[in-house]
Amino acid sequence: MKDLNTDAVNQLIEESKKAGNTPSKLEIGFKTYARLVEDDQFYVHVTKSEDSKSRLYKGIKIKLVTEKYHLKLK
Repeated sequence: MKDLNTDAVNQLIEESKKAGNTPSKLEIGFKTYARLVEDDQFYVHVTKSEDSKSRLYKGIKIKLVTEKYHLKLK
């Protein structure tokens, strides 16, 4: 999980959509989030959210969790 990047997150989202699921929440561990924010592509999507308290990535709400390296799509 330490080598996670934006492409892996995008692939996870696409696989979920192909399986017929509509993802509504992206749970991300705080260290994973910090690593992803370093990527400009992820950073631009997240920071253009209208409300700074609720972050979105490609229309999916981001929920930060206390686990260091965590990524789950709900």
